[in-house]
Amino acid sequence: MLKKIISPLVKSDFTKKSVQVELRQTKKLIDGELSTFLSSFQFDLKPQVEYALLSNGKKLRPLIVLLSAQSVGGDQKKVLPLALAFELMHTSTLIQDDIIDEDEFRRGIPALYKKWSVQTAVLIGDVLIALTVYLSSEYGEKIIKMISKTAIELCSGEYMDTLFSLKSATEEEYFNITNKKSASLFQVAARCGALAGEGSILESDHLSMFGKNFGIAYQLRDDLLDIRIDNDFFSKDLLNGRITLPLIHLYRMSNSKEKKTLEKMMENLKMKNMPDIEIAMKKIYHRLKEAGSIVYCEKKIDEYLQKAKESLALLEESLYKACLIQMIESLKN
Repeated sequence: MLKKIISPLVKSDFTKKSVQVELRQTKKLIDGELSTFLSSFQFDLKPQVEYALLSNGKKLRPLIVLLSAQSVGGDQKKVLPLALAFELMHTSTLIQDDIIDEDEFRRGIPALYKKWSVQTAVLIGDVLIALTVYLSSEYGEKIIKMISKTAIELCSGEYMDTLFSLKSATEEEYFNITNKKSASLFQVAARCGALAGEGSILESDHLSMFGKNFGIAYQLRDDLLDIRIDNDFFSKDLLNGRITLPLIHLYRMSNSKEKKTLEKMMENLKMKNMPDIEIAMKKIYHRLKEAGSIVYCEKKIDEYLQKAKESLALLEESLYKACLIQMIESLKN
């Protein structure tokens, strides 16, 4: 539904409390439907699939599918299987990420490959992709093709990320990788939700841009949260040698001597070749603060969140649009 003139009284109906209740109920619905869907299948790897899927994740991508559909007047029940498909696809990428990064835990519990084996984890990833196709098949060729194309982009982005080095890294390349490995799934979730909800091409285009900008901001915030210091400081990204925007900015702002020091520290961290890893991480964090890299990234997050919000301006005011806006607000520093 295109934006219309709506009275202040109608707009005021969407209180923060009602929005939060809607988001909680929708997430609860997704969790319940996932459980029901899995219970309808009987196969040998079912315990492993349930372990991967039924953990306490945010369910952001299926939320975006449902809210995008409802914000253009779509029926939630009709779009639910598609929403579940996006959670299955996302979970398959997390399983791959854990293997590639050698992360031992996911959401506070052992990563699937640590609990069982790498071989089992690879098979579960394949099962989840197969189930993604199974669930999305009823929505037509166009949506299946978009999902398939995005799966290829995700793999491409992940591969590019493994080749990313501090010395040659650029901000443009970082955003290209982020678009592929993170934002693309948010973007296609919003677009497919709008199309499955029978929204117009214009509405689906705007929701697609919302998903893309939200996804970039989400990844930037995730990168920033990973390196923030606390009482138990530990950065998975630094330890894995992953190059994120704060590091790219710091490197760009450093002189030749500082660049060499940073290169050496990052290489030693990646090789686990340091007597006190935590001290090294803290030194990098303090350099990031001194160089203004933290503030620089916070501003970038705000820029993309503003773009995401502007992308929704065309939509008619509704509780579901208000929920999407609340998701944007929740990412602000």
